[in-house]
Amino acid sequence: MDRSRKANREGNEVTLQHKSQKQAVLIEELVEEKLAERQATLEQLKQTPEGMAELERRTKAFGECTRIDGETSTQFYAKLCRWLDREIPQTKSPLHPPRQIVD
Repeated sequence: MDRSRKANREGNEVTLQHKSQKQAVLIEELVEEKLAERQATLEQLKQTPEGMAELERRTKAFGECTRIDGETSTQFYAKLCRWLDREIPQTKSPLHPPRQIVD
């Protein structure tokens, strides 16, 4: 077995995962933009009765989604996306399907 090939492959993987300073800044700016868009969407939801009801259901099901001190924008954006995109579990289901009365 050629151990140098494995060492080279591992070295290449580490190199490929490295981000330059410029790339890191661009990614951070993109995350900030997307976070601002999500927060604007939340503000729009608060303006409608249906949106407020949706946010209340999410808060009741998952708790508040607020930014914690020291949390990066990337971490908060991921948490906010999960909070908004998760399916709300159905709390009650009828024992029997609704009856349809035909005249």
